[in-house]
Amino acid sequence: MLRWLSNLIAHNAATPEKQAERALGELRMALFQAEQRVLDAQLQAEYYRMRIAFCEAVLKTGIEQVSDQRNGQRETATHELRPNLKLTTS
Repeated sequence: MLRWLSNLIAHNAATPEKQAERALGELRMALFQAEQRVLDAQLQAEYYRMRIAFCEAVLKTGIEQVSDQRNGQRETATHELRPNLKLTTS
């Protein structure tokens, strides 16, 4: 019985390889979460850059010109996204 118990303990002992195997999953998850936080921060920074640029343009040229310019950009963007789109009437 004592031999069986010592073999069981030796078999389940925390070797460096087993510790590394257990840590690997946790480390991969931590890396994923860190990368996700970086991407979120980049998106947030881009959002505030665009808001600042918009406010500066409104101060410089007025809301009417900025609105007309943005509407023109939207129209060209929708045409560029679907160049082969054909509208038909029923």
